[in-house]
Amino acid sequence: MANDIQQEKIYSRTGLAAGSSQTVTWKNPPQETPFSFWAAANPPGAVGPHGTSHGAVEITDVVHHYDRDNYNGDRHSVAITVKNVGATVTGYDVWMTWLTTS
Repeated sequence: MANDIQQEKIYSRTGLAAGSSQTVTWKNPPQETPFSFWAAANPPGAVGPHGTSHGAVEITDVVHHYDRDNYNGDRHSVAITVKNVGATVTGYDVWMTWLTTS
């Protein structure tokens, strides 16, 4: 039995200021499955014939929430905090990666 790596973009944002952080909540992540999250910078387009653009982000925190509810059923969510560690405004994408058995 082999494992396959799956991935899905779960969130995108534009305009995160340098030094700022944002927390994104992803509801109902896979349970009893190894998974991880990663962020990719998506800077704005470069301006001018020789322009450049740069973005740098990091995930600074991942918190798993498990709410037990005897009336409405249990709920899971993950709070993912992304920080712009670059010197300019940038956008970013958050991806979830997990293993499946084939």
